[in-house]
Amino acid sequence: MASFAARIAAPPVAADEVVARLRAMLPPLELLRIVEMEEAARLSSLSVDTLVREHSDKVLRLSARRNGMRVAHALMLNDSL
Repeated sequence: MASFAARIAAPPVAADEVVARLRAMLPPLELLRIVEMEEAARLSSLSVDTLVREHSDKVLRLSARRNGMRVAHALMLNDSL
């Protein structure tokens, strides 16, 4: 994993590049699939609490007790891709 200083100095990755990389990895229907927060945390390498706290716009309410997130959103939050 790159150091923090190297990640700051690196130019930002364009959204089109991220989308192209995700489309190459998975079929479009798989990217739209909604997974539970534990799986989203595994895919994004962030904790469930961090996902809810910092990316609540991407969290979907599945029921009164369950939340989820689209696979594409979780993968976009992963720095190692």
